Amino acid sequence: MITNQDYLFSIRKCYLFDNVDDEQLPEAIKLLNGRIKKVEKEDFIVQLGGVLQNAGLLLKGKIESSFQNENYDQITMHTFTGGYLFGEALVINGTKNSPVQVRAVEDCIILFIDLAEIYQSDIHSPLRVILVENLIKSLARKNLILNQKVRILSQRSLRDRILIYLGTLPKDKNGFVKIPFTQTALAEHLGVNRSALSRELGRMQNEGLLIADGRRMKLL
Repeated sequence: MITNQDYLFSIRKCYLFDNVDDEQLPEAIKLLNGRIKKVEKEDFIVQLGGVLQNAGLLLKGKIESSFQNENYDQITMHTFTGGYLFGEALVINGTKNSPVQVRAVEDCIILFIDLAEIYQSDIHSPLRVILVENLIKSLARKNLILNQKVRILSQRSLRDRILIYLGTLPKDKNGFVKIPFTQTALAEHLGVNRSALSRELGRMQNEGLLIADGRRMKLL
């Protein structure tokens, strides 16, 4: 049974457990054959071409998903912290050769879960119905995120990639967005090299199109 409050907070952030009461949470995790595992920094949770047996819910730490383009350059797709569920599509589809790799950026604690369990007998039990509905919603949200990624990478100019990416981030009350990456990771995310990104951000500031304050940016 999970009692660590930090872990419970991460579980509560996960879409899979929406509308699952606190009293039902241990039953839900048991139903999914949940098991907690520590993954050390720089270890791969799944490698390119590998197989992921179970989906994972990140309880603590940070993970990064990436792939290689036709030039064998690593392209960072996303970086995630506690509360993120990953690997659902790979597991549900029974993918034998993963097109992405997932790596621990920090020491991580992960709750691995067997999604196949919610499709087994007694599918009409209330708890299983909730989990299935939540899983569908989670996959739909991630499909939207991937569509945004495709839209960004399909832009020919770096400036357009930057503009579209910044437009996907939530603004604070002053109109600033917070970049969740280092500049190196952001360059990988946009599919360019770091020096090119740095130059373009500098030009945009000089032209009065952008204000940059560390990882905080604002389009003008």
